[in-house]
Amino acid sequence: MSNPAVNLASRLAASVAASLVAAALLAGVNVANAAGAADLRIGYKAEISAADPHVLDAAGRNLWGHVYETLVGLDNALRPVPLLATGWQQLDDRTWEFQLRPGVRFSNGEPFTAEDARYSIERAMKLPGARTFRTYLKSVAAVEVTGPLTLRVRTRSPNPVLPQNVGMVAMLPRSLGAGVREADFAHGSAAIGTGPYRLVAWEHGQQLTLSRNPDYWGGPQPWQRVVFQFIPKEPARASALLSGLVDVIDASSASIAEAFARTNGRIRVVAATSYMLNYLQLDQARAVSPYVQDHAGQPLAANPLRDVRVRQAISLAIDRDLIAARVTKGDSVPAGQMVPRGFFGFAPAVPAPRADVERARWLLAQAGYPQGFRLTLHCPNDRYLNDAKTCEAVGQMLTRAGIRTEVRTLPYSVYITRATSGGAGGKPEFSAFLLGIGAVSGDSLEPLVAVAHAQDKAAGLGANNRSGYANAAVDDLIGQAMRTMAPAPRELAQQGAAERLAADAGIIPLHHLRAAWAYRDGLVVQPRSDGFTYAGNIRPAPTALPQR
Repeated sequence: MSNPAVNLASRLAASVAASLVAAALLAGVNVANAAGAADLRIGYKAEISAADPHVLDAAGRNLWGHVYETLVGLDNALRPVPLLATGWQQLDDRTWEFQLRPGVRFSNGEPFTAEDARYSIERAMKLPGARTFRTYLKSVAAVEVTGPLTLRVRTRSPNPVLPQNVGMVAMLPRSLGAGVREADFAHGSAAIGTGPYRLVAWEHGQQLTLSRNPDYWGGPQPWQRVVFQFIPKEPARASALLSGLVDVIDASSASIAEAFARTNGRIRVVAATSYMLNYLQLDQARAVSPYVQDHAGQPLAANPLRDVRVRQAISLAIDRDLIAARVTKGDSVPAGQMVPRGFFGFAPAVPAPRADVERARWLLAQAGYPQGFRLTLHCPNDRYLNDAKTCEAVGQMLTRAGIRTEVRTLPYSVYITRATSGGAGGKPEFSAFLLGIGAVSGDSLEPLVAVAHAQDKAAGLGANNRSGYANAAVDDLIGQAMRTMAPAPRELAQQGAAERLAADAGIIPLHHLRAAWAYRDGLVVQPRSDGFTYAGNIRPAPTALPQR
């Protein structure tokens, strides 16, 4: 199957990438680090939107994570690991106790104590504004100091992922007080953390410069200075890497990686399957859905998307392997559930569905639609990697299976409002639409609660469930997982929810996006499933010992 628009876009991307490589090679560019071995320069796609580390921002969490640390960290596979807390335990179903690391000092010399941890968590809970960590801390009822290095967090209800939730919050010295402002962080006077680096300067729209913290509790870091240069366009990032202006770039697509292969090993690429899932939501709330029609263009009297056989047919019509190979060109991994393999809650019994057009047609006939119907698929065109191209491919696949599909794409800023509240009564406008969600903490519970649970705004359940999907058995399993503190039975409940959700085709998972980095020879880069670029994950390559 061929899509001229997709093919043209792919050829253009490959042509741009090849031109960049050719220009660099013809010019005899030396891709060695121009700044010297003690410096690391990173070409970074996104820019920080806030200097305050308690403002929720993905780029900020990544970059400010060099300056400020949290109680609980996440390893490269997003499993919780000790950071400023050496350990934690449940005292009962609603009380967690954290033992803090001794001997840690902030960059201003002040010792890190449980009082600082309490100040930081309470500040994050109370910070005004829309983009805060309150969502992750909503279960916290009280934070108590029971010793210089002992902290207790009490919750309103059992919360098995409380350590990961608290682990989102940057630790700050309580000496900053209640009046510390955004400008204080931006200018550096309040940029006081326990991390391996200190803030030198943040130049808006240009770069963030950090210097090594010589007193870091974790030991000396390999880089004296780290510069994140903000380069939003991928061809420009690739050019900066090829010319030696930067040593590493993030968000390196597969089409650019093909061009890097022509540098004879002077540019290398590493990737990991990320937590970001792209999936389709199908309107199951309305008896008549606005963008579902018969072949004459008239609204269908009954909404076929409410029939599980139709939803299963839609899933089986989609060739996820073909999308991964030809549309995203290796930038995605076919998915059948919320999280990729290796994440907590991954259900081995739920593989990514294999395309089966004949069975899809049979299911449509069984549901009473032997000739199919017409559908409009809405998608963003600037939010996720290859989002519009993916939707065009999905539209062609559904059409081939008998569901004549028109694809309409919109800028995300317009799209998300219409997908959330653009319809009658403030309901979602669309019948079928693409969205993304990520298991930020490496645990399937969060996306299950947000997308698969029936919507209950008062209880904070189903916040991203825009389709109206509801299954009492799925809700019960998610509820069990939310109340179960022991990891093994909790994971079984989450796996059970994933299995029932897949059988129901409650959502249609498409793929998990891949996170990739390109870097110059002479370095070793460890990939992370959250796509974060940490200087600590970038090291000089070991030098081979001479043979004797």
